[in-house]
Amino acid sequence: MQRILIVLMATAVGAAAMGGTAAAAARPHGIPDRVMLQPADLGGEPTGPVEPGLAHPLLPQPCADTPVPQPVASRSLAADYGTGRRYRVYENVARYRPGGAVAYVTALKEQLVRCRAGGDEEGFTALAEDVNGPDSVLFLGTYDEGDRWVAYVAAAVGRYVVVVMVADPTVGAGDPTIANDIAAAAIRRAAAIKA
Repeated sequence: MQRILIVLMATAVGAAAMGGTAAAAARPHGIPDRVMLQPADLGGEPTGPVEPGLAHPLLPQPCADTPVPQPVASRSLAADYGTGRRYRVYENVARYRPGGAVAYVTALKEQLVRCRAGGDEEGFTALAEDVNGPDSVLFLGTYDEGDRWVAYVAAAVGRYVVVVMVADPTVGAGDPTIANDIAAAAIRRAAAIKA
């Protein structure tokens, strides 16, 4: 009886270990440091975590009633940028299953048209498509009754979606040109990775 119990326990422990190994193998890996913006991309400014309670989404979904493809992993960072640290830059890099990154940007472009914010509305407004190559979009996120905005660039790069957001905490006018320039560096970093 004791031998049977020992054999059963050994079998259960072995099965749990095998299941744990399979689960670990199936779990997605994080986003590597080399994919994320570095101080050299930001005029020497150090990067750090995104502050708690950030009001603007780092993986935007303009139409609340329409889902967008979800990533298997993502990572965000923030940094001050510009003379006198006028701007705050945010980056979110999300990894998708094959085809998911392009599907997200395609859905984002469609939603920016269908659920466009105008006038004194809060929401999102597209400025230009394919600004950093195919599957990219430059847009604004408006808030404070449409009087203030943050500038975004989203781009699909292989299995990654790179989102750069630039905010101006002082006057509330994120600069689309700065967002576009920083996004170009972020896209180059993501493109160098074989996902």
